[in-house]
Amino acid sequence: MGSETPTEDEPLARPIRDCVQTIFPTPVAVHEWPDSAALNTVLAEAILAEEATTPSRSRSNVGGWHSPMDYLTRQEVPQMRLMGRIRRMVGELTGIMMKPGRHRFQVEGWANVLRHGQYTSLHVHPNSTWSGVYHVTGNPPPQDGHDPQYSGKIEFTDPRPAASATCMVENVMQRRCMLNPGPGTMIAFPSWLQHQVHPYFGPVPRISIAFNVVVAG
Repeated sequence: MGSETPTEDEPLARPIRDCVQTIFPTPVAVHEWPDSAALNTVLAEAILAEEATTPSRSRSNVGGWHSPMDYLTRQEVPQMRLMGRIRRMVGELTGIMMKPGRHRFQVEGWANVLRHGQYTSLHVHPNSTWSGVYHVTGNPPPQDGHDPQYSGKIEFTDPRPAASATCMVENVMQRRCMLNPGPGTMIAFPSWLQHQVHPYFGPVPRISIAFNVVVAG
């Protein structure tokens, strides 16, 4: 019985690169809104003032302050402007990922404040389509000797459990995804995607506004 000699020089009908498909995609949008300094100043002052008078809700936050869930439904100029940004972002995301149509968006949101050593535990946002967070402040590095590699960064967990069995190093199929947001940065992602914020050790409060969006229609 004969055998063929393998060769890497055999001609290809088309390049292998052109035959690769990406399946099970997980979109994460990261957008830095321009001209946000004035808005962020107003939001930060109002959130810190409310923090001083309103008890925190206990959700995924470990320490820190979590506002009531009605933060984005208040008919005040800063919240209305932020709502416009959220609707614009999730509208574009929805148009990319779903079939065309006139979609309606139901939005809820809340403010978060983290200080030294506080964080949010690994969690998802059930009963929503998109979730996200707008960063009122940035994530300045620690000034007290703590490792800046993780401080205040948001990390998304690979939703495919078997991906950790990949026998390759430094590959795009299995890697950590950590983002270091700046002020005015909005991140949006599918609500089922697990995420967390690592313990924060920056010198000033870390302020953000998180949101859930249900897409209807």
